[in-house]
Amino acid sequence: MSQQIAVRCTLMRGGTSKAVFLNENQVPRDLKARERFLLALFGSPDKRQIDGLGGADPLTSKCALVAPPSRPDADIDYTFAQIGIDEPIVSYEIVCGNISSATGVYAIEEGFVRPQEPVTTVRVHNTNTGKVLRVMVQVRDGRPLVEGDFAIDGVPGTGAEVALDYSDTTGGATGKLLPTGRARDAVHVPSLGRAIAVSIVDVGTLCVFFRATDLGLTGIELPGQIGDAQLQGAAEIRQAAASLCGLPDDNVFTPFQIMVGLPADYPGYGDARMIRAAEIDFVARMIGQRGMHKAFPGGGSTCASVAAQIEGTVVHACSSSHEGPRRVRIGHPSGVLPVYGHVESTAAGWEVRAVHFSRTVRRLMDGHAYVSSRLL
Repeated sequence: MSQQIAVRCTLMRGGTSKAVFLNENQVPRDLKARERFLLALFGSPDKRQIDGLGGADPLTSKCALVAPPSRPDADIDYTFAQIGIDEPIVSYEIVCGNISSATGVYAIEEGFVRPQEPVTTVRVHNTNTGKVLRVMVQVRDGRPLVEGDFAIDGVPGTGAEVALDYSDTTGGATGKLLPTGRARDAVHVPSLGRAIAVSIVDVGTLCVFFRATDLGLTGIELPGQIGDAQLQGAAEIRQAAASLCGLPDDNVFTPFQIMVGLPADYPGYGDARMIRAAEIDFVARMIGQRGMHKAFPGGGSTCASVAAQIEGTVVHACSSSHEGPRRVRIGHPSGVLPVYGHVESTAAGWEVRAVHFSRTVRRLMDGHAYVSSRLL
């Protein structure tokens, strides 16, 4: 047996994240064998991921598995895997919105979808949630455009705009927009010794929103500026929200823990630009096991946009604007993320009519990765 196994892969940037893209027929079908393969490919568990393709950051330790569609209303199947860094975890709990943008470009470039000018719409069946999202890719001369004048905060330069429509992704994790049936709940946080208000919303990616002030923070903190006590409090909020939603005990990433606050001025992470309160509707920070997200998750942004338009949520209470439908401006560590949302109150409850946002995408590398056979 060869000491190393070669696998063809592509490295793509989608929005503010990077992922290794694999044709699903390249990976083992058995879930346990697939887990070992992906951990070996990324070099996990190791906080540096030095012996694999992982970038030692949650924003780069991501994998997209693409396959022909398993349902007639889709063009491809897309399975997203978040790979643990210093823990042997392969999680299929979430759909990454940033990486979702790259699936449309990948599908065209790899021949899953025939290009149509000027825009090709790729219907993406996300197997993590069972939902279909649409990715609109600009095409010229049979190829996705790369260069353009569209800019997103958190990524240097500009590129061609790739638009994502998440309008049909409500209830992907729990089956309901408001999993508890309420816009606001109270959860007990042991480390605080009291209960705080939260809002649990499920569209794009299941999220639990809470006010930064409840953890003694302002909401404009940047990565590295949150202490262990606050990280513990955020983890306890996630656990309590997961319990309210009836999620499995072994979930490690969802609901996303997102703290929000009133609009305020703050310096952007990684550059000297000052984000002004007038540019945003509210501040938001995603908190994970390894600290604060350096930008903002795409799936979480759709959820935040919707939550901001539902009366009674903690996001609605922090937002400077309550008009809708509108392009909600989320103030995150690296800048501003605008997400269009259209939510209506009906006799049956709140319903999402539309939610979409845009990213830029670029193929970074094609080639073969080598996985040590002893790790399989």
